[in-house]
Amino acid sequence: MWVEFKCPICSQELKDDRDLANFLVCKNNSHGLLRFYTGDGCFFTTDHKVAEALLLKGRKVHVSDPKGFAQLE
Repeated sequence: MWVEFKCPICSQELKDDRDLANFLVCKNNSHGLLRFYTGDGCFFTTDHKVAEALLLKGRKVHVSDPKGFAQLE
């Protein structure tokens, strides 16, 4: 079975994250870097407003340190 994952903010297709196993990523400029962990369905962002928008949509989300995110880009 094939499942497509779409970004809940911009609706673009999430791409495989080449830096981290089991992660998908969306790099749309409207919300910045957004990572999705396929293991538990959690999103990771550095932007508090994006995190709030995800919470309002009922998604699990963690706000990460921007310096840690930058190292992985």
